[in-house]
Amino acid sequence: MGIKFISGFRGLDHAKQHLRRSVHLGSSLTSGYTVLSPAEAFDQQACFVYLNGALLKEGTSGAGGDYVLSGTSTVTFNTAVATTDAIEVISYAFQNPTLPATMTEFDHTVTSANETYHSTAFASCTFTTATDLITTDSSAAHGLAIDDVISVTASSGTDTISTGRYRVLTVPSSSTASVTTVDGTAIAFGGNGTSVAFTRVFNKKVPLLTQTNHVMLFLNGMHLVKDTDYYVDQQSITVDSTVNLLENAIVAVRHWGSFATQIENEFHKNAITIADDTHNLLIQSSDLTGNTTAVFQLWVSVRHSTATNDAYRTSHLFVRAEKNDASDCYLHRAADAGNIETDLQVVDTGSYSTYANVTDGNIGVGITADANGWYVYLANRSSHSVVAGFKALAITN
Repeated sequence: MGIKFISGFRGLDHAKQHLRRSVHLGSSLTSGYTVLSPAEAFDQQACFVYLNGALLKEGTSGAGGDYVLSGTSTVTFNTAVATTDAIEVISYAFQNPTLPATMTEFDHTVTSANETYHSTAFASCTFTTATDLITTDSSAAHGLAIDDVISVTASSGTDTISTGRYRVLTVPSSSTASVTTVDGTAIAFGGNGTSVAFTRVFNKKVPLLTQTNHVMLFLNGMHLVKDTDYYVDQQSITVDSTVNLLENAIVAVRHWGSFATQIENEFHKNAITIADDTHNLLIQSSDLTGNTTAVFQLWVSVRHSTATNDAYRTSHLFVRAEKNDASDCYLHRAADAGNIETDLQVVDTGSYSTYANVTDGNIGVGITADANGWYVYLANRSSHSVVAGFKALAITN
């Protein structure tokens, strides 16, 4: 007996994902062998086109790709195909009339740097718990940058860093890097570690990921297996080191939810734990689709990590951020209240800045930029750990 709903729809029959596939010869195309009408209708948000087994790139008419999708039944190629070419169209169609669902699509073309970075392993490293610092063996260059992700695969010691994914917080030198959890919260191990092994892994932040409850990842159209080939965290996807990522491969993320209504002009997160004399990134250019510059409002709330301690601060800020130009990044405090010091400290020094730029005893928000992007961070120098939350809204993008 099928599952019944008040609406009358049977969930097992209707809340389904369908694979649609059609194969054609080039001779079946019209308009000078440029227009194909596939035998199966497709969903533009999850459609992949292959020519003689090679994945083509979707683009715009006349430029920027190999083909254009129109409606649910027309593929127009930018150049004519040969009559003997084999064309394959694969689409994943989503049907859920019982509950509303909105799919969000996010594509990334693997770069040469991504290919070189992914799956590079380091062994015989050490971990220093006082600074959450990983040091490579014999000062080998790790090639890490702020916000990169690594997968720790082995460690030795008592109450020390465990296996799992971690995000790079700072890079003091070419052989050292401090880390947080992959979601950006402070780690709290009690002991130093030896024989630490880690692998650099490809990670991509995906806007609105936490507002959906279903995620699918495709590599050149091939559906990967969650928690084996890839992992989903609060705001990012991490590809397992065993997956071979090659330059120009297409990583396609498709995520949707039956209960969440996405708000494209907001970005938020809560339950961020920040230890004293450290800082965490709140929002950065890679979190947004248009990532060169942005103007937005930022609400930040902070409380003492001990729930019964009444220390807190909440603030409203105006932000202007620009990639590769720290001197054009601005922070303005509009409103502020709380009893952690007298106000939230604002740091926009016009150059790279860290928690050390915040006065001891204060909570501060800073902004900086480099060639890779712009970054807004929350610094804690209040002499105790804090728990924070934030919301960026009215984003120009």
